[in-house]
Amino acid sequence: MNGVLNRVDVCILGGGLAGQTLARQLRQRAPSLDIVVLEHRRHPFPEGAHKVGESTVEIASAYLAGTLGLEAHLREAHLPKFGLRMFLRGETPISDDLACYDEIGVSRVLPIPTYQIDRGRLENHLTMLNRQAGVSVLDGTTIRSVSTSVRTHLVTLRSDAGESTIQARYLVDATGRRAFLRSQTGLSRAVRHRNHAIWLRVEGALDIDRWSNDAQWAARCHGKSRRLSTNHFTGPGYWVWLIPLASGCTSVGLVFDPTLVDLDEVSSHAGLLDWLRREHPLVAAALENRSVLDFHVLKSYAVGSRQLFHEDGWMLTGDAGVFSDPFYSPGSDFIAFANGFITELIASAADAETYAAFQRYFLSFFANTLSIYRGQYGGFGDRDLMALKTVWDYAYYWGALAKLFFCKGYADGAFMAEAHPELLRASVLNTRMQRLFRDMSRRQRRCGGEGGFFDHHEIGSFHTLKQQLLREDSHGAATGLRTVVNYLGDMAALLETVAGELAGGARLPAASRFGQVPLVV
Repeated sequence: MNGVLNRVDVCILGGGLAGQTLARQLRQRAPSLDIVVLEHRRHPFPEGAHKVGESTVEIASAYLAGTLGLEAHLREAHLPKFGLRMFLRGETPISDDLACYDEIGVSRVLPIPTYQIDRGRLENHLTMLNRQAGVSVLDGTTIRSVSTSVRTHLVTLRSDAGESTIQARYLVDATGRRAFLRSQTGLSRAVRHRNHAIWLRVEGALDIDRWSNDAQWAARCHGKSRRLSTNHFTGPGYWVWLIPLASGCTSVGLVFDPTLVDLDEVSSHAGLLDWLRREHPLVAAALENRSVLDFHVLKSYAVGSRQLFHEDGWMLTGDAGVFSDPFYSPGSDFIAFANGFITELIASAADAETYAAFQRYFLSFFANTLSIYRGQYGGFGDRDLMALKTVWDYAYYWGALAKLFFCKGYADGAFMAEAHPELLRASVLNTRMQRLFRDMSRRQRRCGGEGGFFDHHEIGSFHTLKQQLLREDSHGAATGLRTVVNYLGDMAALLETVAGELAGGARLPAASRFGQVPLVV
């Protein structure tokens, strides 16, 4: 193969989740395209793979199940997710009974299924489907060089067969943290969110339902297993995740602000266990003597890019483009948006104006999402703050960002122009609320450990927001957005009132109080 020149329509660098989902979406939208995916690893990938991003939320689940037609695979080969669940200990570490923590989550599943995905298993399945559909997936390849020009991009690669060159009209970087194009062309943009993450996989399930013998606590979830939640154990400056995988292991991670948690103290497996023994002894005890499959430290995980979609025909998706924060599991959401934009740009042979518009939309989505995390980790041990924050963040996500995806309007210029005034109003509300949460976070207090339960299922408008997403289409959605943003304004006012009451010494009200904000659609 030395010196061979292969001409294709689309060359995708990277055969992980972002690259394989893009290849499938392009094949579905434009079957005549000649697509090649280059991947340095060899298939099949190991299950329980050394990757983060197992937990999905509504946009990513709709993308995988609906847009890509993977619903049967998700149901059969992965685990249903029982929402996000937080445990807050208060001032005193809790060593013998999980029911002593305060809990924030749902007692019953809300509409729209989400999943805990085994990344290795899903990526293997996508690779198989893409090859069956005629996509050339070349594994065991190393990218030697890339040069870009107007719709003529050259990629030199090396494989077992030797060195060759691919010429492509469109080039997409999906190489994840390697970020081939971003690093080569100086596209990186600094983001003011310098937190770190540590993650590992351990063998077997961590069944937190067994961490308490309290019958009343067990009955809260009506027979559903808390183990299937994305479980967060939080404190000032950090959160610990526990995520079950269908392949039989458990994903464990610590995400933290390094000004509040010492990186050197937790950057080894032994150090992390020692730290957990002090902060969350129940978690530490569950991890003791577990076989560790991998251990990884990622510093300053948030990344930004100045350019993602260039009119010359090169683009970025997944972590090769941007990444905000894993707390609400938005990584796969941004893959869904980026891949949707890229598919439309390629399939429609878009002009420069459309490239620029899509980039504005995407970077706006990213900036609003990043604001949800920046400067707020100090408050993650505060039950009252986290209850208010989750109410707002969920309502904003389902009412604005998810609405754009479910109605398929985000890549429609006319729709976005019509929706712009209401989206701007929602963004202003979000800025106001995140400023409130940042102010509250500066107290860095521990509040919890009273055995209470803040049940998101009691908030009736949450059901309405999600049910509306299932009925969405772009017809009338821009007009309907006004009703939702009015609701967000009313919810913001109530949250500010409750925050004032809490500052005056009041107790956190039940979640049902926030269900009193009406949403009629």
